[in-house]
Amino acid sequence: MVDDAVQKLGLAILGLNKESYKEMLKPIVEGIVGQYSSRPSKDAIISRLRSAINNVYMIASAYLLEKLNELTQEQLEFVVNYGGPVAARHVTRLYRDALKLGRKDLLPLLRSLWEQYGTPTPVSCPRCGFRAVTPELECMVCGYTLSEREAKEAIDFEFRLAELVEFYSSSEVMEAIERGFVVVGSTIKPPSAPREPTDIVLHLTRSEREMLRRMLEERKAGYARDKVAR
Repeated sequence: MVDDAVQKLGLAILGLNKESYKEMLKPIVEGIVGQYSSRPSKDAIISRLRSAINNVYMIASAYLLEKLNELTQEQLEFVVNYGGPVAARHVTRLYRDALKLGRKDLLPLLRSLWEQYGTPTPVSCPRCGFRAVTPELECMVCGYTLSEREAKEAIDFEFRLAELVEFYSSSEVMEAIERGFVVVGSTIKPPSAPREPTDIVLHLTRSEREMLRRMLEERKAGYARDKVAR
């Protein structure tokens, strides 16, 4: 039955031996058989496997990642295309394997899996492009450590500073100016705002503090003009 199942499920591309396929499929087949009062036919089992093909492919992806130290190009492509959350959990390894095997074409899909199933952060890594930069400014995917300047460039920091003035009170903006840093999450926040585990602290340069002061003054002037107009 194993050979038929491998062919009909499209698993032959993985290039494993019969024993490995048997080990891979055994828990799935046992789960199917356990749902019948008597042992189902080979065709019935394969039909059930095909109807649950997405789960079969995710389990196959998990098997490859657990059992094999190195993936072939075909195995790598399979895991990235069909692994879903399994692939996202192993994104660091898959990223390195993709570079090693010259499969940079798989990186956009791998980034998409990370966004959907992983733990994307506010800042993208300038080296690998994944939104995976920790509060310590280290990329969880490629291991690169960013400078604060690189982190600011990644989020268009000066443009984003306007969010602070737009969404927070004058006292909260002044708090950021006086304490010399802001918190970067889904928005730019003052130091005292509630934080998420992935939020990043970025320190303000003198020119950035001056920019915030100017934006505050412009906001006050705008309020004054509106008041007069009324």
